[in-house]
Amino acid sequence: MASDNCIPEHHRYSQRLAHLEKRNISARKGPHQPIGDKVVGIKKQRQNSSKKRISALMWLFGIVLLVMIYIILPISKITNITISGNNELTNREVEDASTIRPGRLIWTAWLGQKYLEHATRIKNPQVKTLEVSLRGPQSVHVAITENRLLGEAQVGKQKYAVLSNGQLQLTTAQNTNIDFQGFESHRQQLEILGQQLGKLKPVISHGISSIKYQPTKESPHQVILYMKDGNTVKATLTNVGDKMKYYPSILTKMKGQGVVDFRVGAYSYNYGAKDK
Repeated sequence: MASDNCIPEHHRYSQRLAHLEKRNISARKGPHQPIGDKVVGIKKQRQNSSKKRISALMWLFGIVLLVMIYIILPISKITNITISGNNELTNREVEDASTIRPGRLIWTAWLGQKYLEHATRIKNPQVKTLEVSLRGPQSVHVAITENRLLGEAQVGKQKYAVLSNGQLQLTTAQNTNIDFQGFESHRQQLEILGQQLGKLKPVISHGISSIKYQPTKESPHQVILYMKDGNTVKATLTNVGDKMKYYPSILTKMKGQGVVDFRVGAYSYNYGAKDK
């Protein structure tokens, strides 16, 4: 009887072990992938990553190749140039100073215009500003402003063109504007005078025939302006540009040719009258 009672208990124990074993097998199969599947997944990721790198390199190589082909083709070169803003400089002088001429790569002229402006001002100080704009696949427009050419002066053994920003430029051209006299050993004073005259409107500065630097004990910075209308102007080197702005209005009050004195205040008197 005891042996018969143990059989059902043993059977139940066996069933319980089998159930636990099935559950362990199911747990191992559930969330975990076999090692073979993991290896296949890693290979696919590496292949996709390699394809992306190869694709990126091909795009980069293609872009570089297109740029190189573009540079070689004539379409990348300037064939047409228009220039505006130059009154005293010729188109050829602007092209030579800026190095913007037919045959140059169009993008180097457009993208590098800040450098070009700086280099152009050094090569030709008469150029004040320079701006490059595209007008077509092979056409550019160059807009400049100028430092006006006021006239010429002898400094030492050299002849200089005097510009409206006070700069002096070596020249061999014949003077057609203001004749600056008495500055042979006064370069700094000449530069100051150029800056002062640069403040004037062209209609006034064009009316000056010559300027003589004539300092005296009473007026150590005196300059004498000989006007094309026959008048003489006495002024001071450091403020002649500010005072000469009033010259047209003083002319309306003068009854004949004479002297306009801007050294102290502003007044005029006719030639032959007692010096005031």
